[in-house]
Amino acid sequence: MTPAAEITRPARPASLADLLGFLDATIAGAKLDATTAFDVRLAAEEVCTNVIAHAYPAGVPGPVTLRLERKPDVVVVTVEDAGIPFDPTTAPSPALGGDWHERAIGGLGWHLVRRVVDEVHHEPIAAGGNRVTLIKRLPAGT
Repeated sequence: MTPAAEITRPARPASLADLLGFLDATIAGAKLDATTAFDVRLAAEEVCTNVIAHAYPAGVPGPVTLRLERKPDVVVVTVEDAGIPFDPTTAPSPALGGDWHERAIGGLGWHLVRRVVDEVHHEPIAAGGNRVTLIKRLPAGT
């Protein structure tokens, strides 16, 4: 089991490199297999990007906290913000039919998150904001 590690940065596009660098280093330290590492990074990056883009009114960014913990049978990623309440379970499913070049840009993020992790949980934070918890089960023997 790896102890939980976390980083907090302002929810600004310029912070994404720090968040992803932390995520890459923490995933490497957790010794995940390549597929699990890819899935965890993709899901966490998408959630962080959504916080940066949507959680705070324009020009008034607040914090985004990213936490990762490897337990014996799962990896748990938590992303917290103090922004506008948003429950990802209310995000509509994308229209996947038809030609890709005729579809609107965007709208696939939460779909991808749900596809690559085993569980997605949302809870409002009492003081305001959101906590999204992503759980990815580890393959047997890892």
